[in-house]
Amino acid sequence: MPTTLGIETSCDDCSVSVVRDNGEVLFLNQDQQDQIHQKFGGVVPELASRQHENQLLPLIEQALKQIPLSSIDLIAVTNRPGLLGALLVGCVTAKSLSLCWNKPLVGVNHIEAHIFSPLLFKKGRRKKKLKIQFPALAFVVSGGHTCLFRVNGIGQSLLIAKTRDDSAGEAFDKFARLMGLKWPGGPLIDSLAQRNKKKEKFFSKIKTNDLSFSFSGIKSQGQRLLANSSKKNIEKIKLSLCDSYQTTIVDHLMDKLNMAFEQKAVKQVLVGGGVSANSFFRNQLKQWSDMKSVPCLFPEKSFCTDNGAMIAWLGGQYFLNGEKDNLKMPCAPTALKKDFFKIHKL
Repeated sequence: MPTTLGIETSCDDCSVSVVRDNGEVLFLNQDQQDQIHQKFGGVVPELASRQHENQLLPLIEQALKQIPLSSIDLIAVTNRPGLLGALLVGCVTAKSLSLCWNKPLVGVNHIEAHIFSPLLFKKGRRKKKLKIQFPALAFVVSGGHTCLFRVNGIGQSLLIAKTRDDSAGEAFDKFARLMGLKWPGGPLIDSLAQRNKKKEKFFSKIKTNDLSFSFSGIKSQGQRLLANSSKKNIEKIKLSLCDSYQTTIVDHLMDKLNMAFEQKAVKQVLVGGGVSANSFFRNQLKQWSDMKSVPCLFPEKSFCTDNGAMIAWLGGQYFLNGEKDNLKMPCAPTALKKDFFKIHKL
């Protein structure tokens, strides 16, 4: 049962974790760069990379103070997809440690790590190991991705649907910025929507003919609505606006999830990514799961955003399946394609 040191630097979160094969997280810490990127309204790749350079080694040192090096069996690092500069910082560090410590090295697919993040648990929390019933339907909803996969095992995830334009998380953040809220705006919209008591509908239902998602339209609706309203009126209806915007996006997500479930022969649903921390989305998933009598797993909120724990766990699974990378392991900041994963034949 390998114990893995995981490194995550695909975007703006720098995270290090030590995880056992059963999903138990022995150590997790991360440097979040929200304050650095807030004034720009989004992630600045060069600034993110430089911050990773500053914070990654101190985070690794913190991990080694709690978990002795002798207890770590291998190193796992995100090497696809992500911002090239950010990925390079993590990969170069991981390669150096692998060489110095004489530990095996495994490159991990960041999106697939989100898929299996529901299996993670904090030290001492879970007594029974969760098991996934394959084939499963996986739903990754984040600031960079909104996509559905049919999963038949580790490294066997087939992309069946993705967004045509923007991601759900990006749509939340863009509307929040238009509202004058700080970045990242998704959690703030969720918080404001929970306080709303007057239900009003400001946005039309999002429709696509197939399983694909689309969020550019609702962003445009929001931009026009705010541009044609006074600041005083916007402040007056702010809670209702956030509630309506969030409800419209989540309804679209749930429509496509239900459609995919009806079309694909699957036994279980897995949900991951930053937007899976949204309280309304989680509530809708629970209701849908109960109504359909289908097991639906989503991660603890601390494992929803980009984190080293999900990288460590999946790296351990890759290793158990016989995968091992050398020091020539490449970084791949690729766009999502049907052949994105190493193995996708079902």
